[in-house]
Amino acid sequence: MIIVVGTGVAGLTAVERLATAGVPVTVLTAGHFVLDGVKAGNTALAQGGIAAALGKDDSPLLHLSDTIEAGAGLVDPTMAQILTTDGANRVRELLASGFPAHRDAQGQPTFGLEAAHRRARVLHAGEDSTGAALSAFLTSRVQQLADDGRVHIIEQASITDLAVANGCLSGVFYTSPTGKQQLDANAVILATGGYAGLFPTTSSSPAITGQGLLAAARAGAVMADMEFIQFHPTALAGSGALLSEAVRGAGAVLRDPAGYRFLADSHPNAELAPRDVVSRACFAVMEAFGTGSVFLDATVIEDHHGAGTLARRFPQLTAMLKTHGIDWTTQYVPVAPAAHYCMGGVTTDGRARTSLPGLFAAGEVASTGVHGANRLASNSLLEGLVFGARAAETAQDFLRDKAWQVEPQLHALMSSAVPVSSRVHVTTDETDGLCDIQRVVGRHLGIMRNPDGLVKLLTELDDVAHPASDLVRIIGTAALARTESRGGHWRADYPVPDPNQANRTAWLLSTTQTNPGGNRYAHRTKESALYVDA
Repeated sequence: MIIVVGTGVAGLTAVERLATAGVPVTVLTAGHFVLDGVKAGNTALAQGGIAAALGKDDSPLLHLSDTIEAGAGLVDPTMAQILTTDGANRVRELLASGFPAHRDAQGQPTFGLEAAHRRARVLHAGEDSTGAALSAFLTSRVQQLADDGRVHIIEQASITDLAVANGCLSGVFYTSPTGKQQLDANAVILATGGYAGLFPTTSSSPAITGQGLLAAARAGAVMADMEFIQFHPTALAGSGALLSEAVRGAGAVLRDPAGYRFLADSHPNAELAPRDVVSRACFAVMEAFGTGSVFLDATVIEDHHGAGTLARRFPQLTAMLKTHGIDWTTQYVPVAPAAHYCMGGVTTDGRARTSLPGLFAAGEVASTGVHGANRLASNSLLEGLVFGARAAETAQDFLRDKAWQVEPQLHALMSSAVPVSSRVHVTTDETDGLCDIQRVVGRHLGIMRNPDGLVKLLTELDDVAHPASDLVRIIGTAALARTESRGGHWRADYPVPDPNQANRTAWLLSTTQTNPGGNRYAHRTKESALYVDA
């Protein structure tokens, strides 16, 4: 049996592929699979679209070039080529299967322009709620498979640990309303999302706090790129509610408190510059004015395209802003950067294999190298489609032959992994201390970082009794080690990129402890990720 943990785009894609191939599969979801017709998680929150090179004037190579440029020198080109080439094929399959994407009068898919894309290649559905439309579409297909008895769904199951036996993954441990449970498996696909929920202000689902990544780290999986965290520049100030990249793609501009359009001074592409550039420019203006926001001016869209354009193109955003008393057809919207997406995660190769035999990872929980130091807009849903499918395919191969030989780029990262000492925090409730974590993270791991703050972060974590403190310790250690500014990592004391540091960094949680199955395991840094004493 294969266990898939997580029901976002990557997890649902993997589940559907496995079940359709006749592989016994169980899926764990932390909440309800569907609650009142609404799907929880980051996929459903995604307002942007799915980037895919399907237009007549586009190609996977152009998409690859934009992805590499946005990634600030750290994109793995081989992995990114998989993303853009496989991605075009996966989106074609999605369209052919009936996904309700926007189409023109002739029935052809239409594509929007977003920041740092040189072509209009972003597919949308449900106007400004593509993620919700994709989530609903994939969920319905998996639900049908479950109704047919080909998928077993376990709800309200929060992963805590991975079980390891004889150097290979053997199952998962999770908590449910009835207590702690163990479930055996031949392989596990992690699709649990990132860790932006560890920040006090985030556009992410607040439940996404790195649980799957932490479980993998405890079991000895190598992690990479943990210092790179993307801040979305336009979240509604004080709430974290996102205002999609597509709004700026449609013509909205950013203004300082004096009404000046400041992005034109920061980058040739102004509001369509990469997200890290826009977020830092917003942060600098907020610091200079001593304010908690800058302003998104979408009135220019109405002025240019006519009354009613915003309500028609962005109905969900229009309704959300109305609940906050904002009419964005006539008013500027106060916005501020919010933690949005994590480039770091469990290191995987092109077949979604991790450093731990039997463990696969896909989606935001994985660090594939496709995003480098800064993710290109609307590549995240695409990543879930591509690597969710690849994880399912490779897991089936693993069931047949049990072979586990990772590709060279992952092997190189494994060999360079640096150990970070665990403090092994134990609490009776995973929610205990989360506010303390968020306060520490908010003070020291924001858009602008400095060495004193990062040292304080590591010191203050000693007093935080929450399991995620180990995860934050790895992020802080990685941020302290990278003495340059690049993409989603910005150091006030090293404000420019250092070409000598144009490489990805890998980390390993270093501890000896007893896992929930009773086996003692210790982490290694140069050979296999762990060994097991039965």
